[in-house]
Amino acid sequence: MASKTATRDKRRRITMVPVTTMEEIPVLSDKERAELTTSLKEAEARVKAGKAIDYDPKTFKDRLIGIYRGGECQLAS
Repeated sequence: MASKTATRDKRRRITMVPVTTMEEIPVLSDKERAELTTSLKEAEARVKAGKAIDYDPKTFKDRLIGIYRGGECQLAS
């Protein structure tokens, strides 16, 4: 009969450590800032009009993986 200790010994020993990262991000130009602001206002208007969709973890994951792999982003209309 195998014990839990024998199974546990096969796993890698881990420890938790705090991680702090510093990243450089570009400062938005006036045009980029205006485009972002417009996009956010359009999104808020869609939400107020009842055209928002509920968060679905599977759909979000699939969309994110598609973006990472260079697939085209499919936005809900």
